[in-house]
Amino acid sequence: MLWTRGVAARETLSYLDRRGIDAEPALIGAGISRRQLSQDDVGLSVASQYRFLELAAAEANDQLLGLRVAAEMDIRAIGILFYLTESAPTVSSALENLARYSRTTNEALVAEISRQKDEVIFAIRHLQEFNEPHRQFFELLALWFVRTLHKETNRDFTPLRVTFTHARNADLREVHRLLRCPVDFAQGVDSWILPERVMDLPIVSQDGQLLKILTAHADDLLAERHSVTGLRSMVTHQLASLLPSGESRATVVARQLGMSQRSLTRHLAEEGTTFGENP
Repeated sequence: MLWTRGVAARETLSYLDRRGIDAEPALIGAGISRRQLSQDDVGLSVASQYRFLELAAAEANDQLLGLRVAAEMDIRAIGILFYLTESAPTVSSALENLARYSRTTNEALVAEISRQKDEVIFAIRHLQEFNEPHRQFFELLALWFVRTLHKETNRDFTPLRVTFTHARNADLREVHRLLRCPVDFAQGVDSWILPERVMDLPIVSQDGQLLKILTAHADDLLAERHSVTGLRSMVTHQLASLLPSGESRATVVARQLGMSQRSLTRHLAEEGTTFGENP
């Protein structure tokens, strides 16, 4: 099971609440509780977050929900990743920090930086295949990235283009307006392409001492094995959310966490517990 801090889900829930849109059907459908999202140190499975965002878009009747959330959210909400980029000396260094430490926030994603001629490509790939649709999440992430670069450089530049692996046949003009660059869908990789010339732009809030502290902490986070509070807490929260439906079986919980029952049993065993021992 792959874990995420659940920032996108948390911000989406806040967006729905501000607009008086009932989020409960989406929460139940994704197997997530409000309590779970209120606890930043608990997290949730990546599959559950993807599912919640897609269900929330349906409840809101807005297939641009991910972009709407990203346009309004506090870009600092992503946590240490934001501050690792904000304290870097240049755009190039900020991107390197984002790629290196992305798994402190989301274990499912790997970021890679490559160069072709006068372009820099920041590509994001999944560590494993996901059956869950993830349109809302990746569109939210793309606009968060654009907004973050604007703030940190105090420059009004945009990517050369953005690519998404998911397809989109509607609202294309609005997507282009929000991201302010050409966007290609149904591509082989999710990526943000920037001009090479912006790599040396300074980050206006760069802070070498803070960066040293943050990178040491981020290295520790990467080195830590997923603790018992991770999977056990997520199983407990899944059980709590499923109790009203009477479906608190291991097979159901495993499906909500995006894994097989066999994998759930194995991971719990590695943490010294069993499904039956979780309250």
